[in-house]
Amino acid sequence: MAEYPDENPSVFLRDDSFAAYCYDRLTVKELKSAFNRDPDPDDCIRWNLSPLEWKENVEMALISLSPKRSEKSK
Repeated sequence: MAEYPDENPSVFLRDDSFAAYCYDRLTVKELKSAFNRDPDPDDCIRWNLSPLEWKENVEMALISLSPKRSEKSK
């Protein structure tokens, strides 16, 4: 992502990933709440993720939904 700062981070999400699922279905508020709690064991089983991978996918979806850094500085 650092190599392509003008791209929306969502272009880096695999279409079949848990991160893309979260990006498409959850709000920023819901993602922040999810990130600040323990990983959901049902999601981990359903998506075949370790707790760390679950957290990384939630974080990636959150980053993708957050406003671009360049827009914040304007």
